[in-house]
Amino acid sequence: MKSGATQYRTLDIAGIRALLSGLPHIAARLGRTAAQWRIAEVSDGNLNNVFLIHGPAGGVCLKQSLPYVRVDPSWKMPLDRTFYEAAYLRDVFPLVPGLTTQCLHFDPDLFVLIVESLSGHQVYRNALMTGADWPRVVPDIATFVARATFGTSVLCEPFERVFDRQALYARNQTLRRITLDLVMDDPYHDHPRNHWDDPRLNAVVADIRASAPVRRAVDGLRLRFLTCPQALLHGDLHTGSIMASATDTRVIDGEFAIYGPIGFDCGMFVGNLVLRRFADLSPDAGRRCVRDIVRFRDRFVEEFTRLWADAHPTPSDTRGPCAFFIPDAATAASPGRAAFMDGVLRDLVGYAAMEIIRRIIGYAHTADFDVIARPEERATRREAALRFAFGLLRDHGRHDSVEAAFGGLAPETS
Repeated sequence: MKSGATQYRTLDIAGIRALLSGLPHIAARLGRTAAQWRIAEVSDGNLNNVFLIHGPAGGVCLKQSLPYVRVDPSWKMPLDRTFYEAAYLRDVFPLVPGLTTQCLHFDPDLFVLIVESLSGHQVYRNALMTGADWPRVVPDIATFVARATFGTSVLCEPFERVFDRQALYARNQTLRRITLDLVMDDPYHDHPRNHWDDPRLNAVVADIRASAPVRRAVDGLRLRFLTCPQALLHGDLHTGSIMASATDTRVIDGEFAIYGPIGFDCGMFVGNLVLRRFADLSPDAGRRCVRDIVRFRDRFVEEFTRLWADAHPTPSDTRGPCAFFIPDAATAASPGRAAFMDGVLRDLVGYAAMEIIRRIIGYAHTADFDVIARPEERATRREAALRFAFGLLRDHGRHDSVEAAFGGLAPETS
């Protein structure tokens, strides 16, 4: 990765037009002349500037790292996060075609990433907040996670190739630190980044922080996050990192990419489904949430298991992938593989709980609850979500299935 720090500058509209004019393959994708291109800033996340550029022939999306957090310029940041997002796209796009975007260009001096435009899609969180119920999105995300993680693990590739990739993403330390602090540390003690707007949450926050079983669960999940590099993770797979329509699903924003436990990506997504359930005042919100969590689990396990069954390891001395937990020839069963999947699902439950807690009392709340007009109702719903997550962490490892962990979401809470 080139540093390029002395050549870096924050691009404005004129700078973007000039940059793209000098990239023939991007200019051809847009069509005609630069003067005819429409450029609009659509920055929505916490970290980067994002622009959509459209011409007569098509469109692209341009993301540029800033030397600080976009929503908090006092929080200084290195520029290399778009480098890791570009690397992530190059690594996973061949594994999940049609479920993410292709890296069309990366500029290592300006830290600019260009991908295809998804202007015909909606941010999935926003779609859910307006009542969308698109049946294909959840299984699409499950398929994405299964293929991206299996395909970057030692279950699929020679360990030498996996270790080389691990070494690359191990340097994405700033964003790993952000995840570790904001998701797994700050909410469990007093910290200036924590905040919530209703004192009625104080009691449940105190209960969470005082619980010894919660502390043990959090410590165990933090340790796994740092020491269990099972596969390449998206690292921030929430409903705001998904662009969707009724017929198409794309995962975006892979700048938090790291190696870690597979259940982390699963838990981030499921945790955001649970947040949506508690913010949704419709009478069948709980039923739909449990349906979607089970649908995610079933599709993920099915696809990951299929990929594992179809893998054909070669002897290790030919630098092929190693065979792990080969099924019994007589029964086609593999207790080792079943135990591995159980471990992933156990991690899913724990990381989902931590994501729920973080998004309510930590930094970077979600917008899900903002649509609830009455402050009292918002507080009641947030408290219910916190208490649910509290229970998941307190009892972590005791649930014998995803249904047992999340089934209580179906009865509607007042």
